[in-house]
Amino acid sequence: MGVGTKVLVITTMAICLISSAAYASEGTATFYTPPYVPSACNGYKNDGVMIAAASYAIWNNGAVCNKSFRVKCTGATNQGTPHPCRGGSVLVKIVDLCPAGCQATIDLSQEAFSQIANPDAGKIKIEFNQLREMGIEMRIFMMISIVLCLCSAAVHAAQGNAVYYKPPYSHSACYGNQDNGPMVTGVSDALWRNGQACGKRYRVRCIRGANQAPHPCKPGKSVVVKVVDYCRQPCNGILNLSQDAFNEIADLDAGKVIVEYNP
Repeated sequence: MGVGTKVLVITTMAICLISSAAYASEGTATFYTPPYVPSACNGYKNDGVMIAAASYAIWNNGAVCNKSFRVKCTGATNQGTPHPCRGGSVLVKIVDLCPAGCQATIDLSQEAFSQIANPDAGKIKIEFNQLREMGIEMRIFMMISIVLCLCSAAVHAAQGNAVYYKPPYSHSACYGNQDNGPMVTGVSDALWRNGQACGKRYRVRCIRGANQAPHPCKPGKSVVVKVVDYCRQPCNGILNLSQDAFNEIADLDAGKVIVEYNP
C-alpha cells in the first residue's frame, strides 16, 4: 500500500480502538464444551465455534442474541492457575443463555476460551465490549479503507486446495506439545520451506468446491490460522486446516475445498 492508504487504514483502526475502549466492561468468563446446538437464540443452526452464552446480567430478555462481543482475558480468579491469560482477544457471537446458576458473566465456547486463556483455569477475569453499530459517515470511511486493503491484499493472494485434520492439534512439528488453540494449520512442502513457515499466519477464504460438494463455502467468511505443523506427503492440500478452522469457512462434509490465502 502507498503512504496515503496506510495513513487512512491506521487512522480507521485507531478510531475503532478508541470507540471500543469507551464501551469496555469487566466481568468473568467460563467455558462450555460441544455440542453447541441447539441454542436459545438460533435453535439447531450451526454458528461455528467462536460463540458464547450470556448470563442474565447481559441477556436482556434475548436482545443480546447474535450480538458480537470482543473478549480479553485480564487475570486469574483462582490460585490453581495464577497466570492463565495468553494475550490478545477473541470475537464471539452470543447464541445462547447461560441459565440460572451460571458462574460467569459470559460462558465462552471451549474454542473461544482456549484462544485467550489456559482452559485449565476454568474461570478467568475478562474485559469485554459489544461491537456497536457505526454511524453512516463512519461506515463509509470504513468501507473505503476495507476496499483499499482488499485491493492491496489481492495482489499477494494465492490459491490452492485445503483439507482438514481433527483434534488433538498437538504434538506438532513446530511446537511439540504446546497448545496453540484451535485456529491452526499444517502446510505442505509448497509452503513449509524447511520449517521457516512455523508461526506464520494466513488469512484463508473458501472460494469454491474441489469435488462433488457443489456449494461448500460459507459466504463472506474467512479465518486467520497459525502454521504449527507439517503436512507430510501425500498431503492433499496446500493447507491442512484444523477442523475448527475449516468449519468456519466451509462445510465439513466437503472434505476438500479451493481456497484463497495470503499472509
